[in-house]
Amino acid sequence: MLKSKFKQYHLNQSPFYCLQSKKKLANLLEISLTKLKKLAQSEKLYIEQDKVDLKRGKVRHIEEPRPELKRVQKRIEQLLIRIKLPNFIHAPAKHRSYVSNAQSHANSVVVRSLDIKDYFSSTPSGRIYWFFHQRMKCSPDVANLLTRLLTFKNCLPTGSPSSPLLSYFGHIDMWDTLDKIAKEANCILTVYMDDITISGESISDKLIWQIKTQFYRYGLRDNKNKEKRYAGKGVSKITGIILKNGKLKLPNKQHLKMHQIRKQILREIEPIKQRKLCQSLKGLESQAQQIARANAE
Repeated sequence: MLKSKFKQYHLNQSPFYCLQSKKKLANLLEISLTKLKKLAQSEKLYIEQDKVDLKRGKVRHIEEPRPELKRVQKRIEQLLIRIKLPNFIHAPAKHRSYVSNAQSHANSVVVRSLDIKDYFSSTPSGRIYWFFHQRMKCSPDVANLLTRLLTFKNCLPTGSPSSPLLSYFGHIDMWDTLDKIAKEANCILTVYMDDITISGESISDKLIWQIKTQFYRYGLRDNKNKEKRYAGKGVSKITGIILKNGKLKLPNKQHLKMHQIRKQILREIEPIKQRKLCQSLKGLESQAQQIARANAE
């Protein structure tokens, strides 16, 4: 595992912790307080558009912050990512991935997966204010300023670099409760953004209901169409990774895609298009290498 170039620390060691001054916040974010306040007050700092997600086959509404706001959000994300996250969080987290998420369940008999519907838009600005004011102990005016910088239309914007981390921190108390519930049932819980996986020797319907009840308590909803259950030592699929007899495998469609790209590279005569194909192939091969390394551990 690669070492982080950033020093990681506990939440109460973050520079945001007990931050009481807006001027100090501006210094921390490397921007003048005047500009910071203007960014927080402007209502025209997002570009909204619908994009087709080819991988999932659906249209996604994207709220993209303009460059001046995005720089501030990125700075906040860079500081928050240094906070040590619990082991059950695989995204957003440094040096963990969908592969490590699947690997956590390699030796389980039963696997259940759940999905949170519209996770970002279901995370209201009130939860972000709560995190900075109650958990980070920021003063009300600092917490309020941060909330206005990081939310749009009263929720987390889908295109912001800080939204993935804030979706976790905004519900940090819920995730801690869910981990405790799973451990009390002798099960393993992992979180990969809005994908939740629970595994163990057995998983009762009561346990799943306890988990869903926590979702509802925090204003979240599970996507019933994406709920899955796997039993036995056969084949299961976790965050896009095939799990078979305790080993991780790349899905067949990924192998097929690599084969097709290699053929395209040989036929392509335009250097720019060939370079793009090589980059795509490199990404897919990197996924295969991650899985191979995980199996070798």
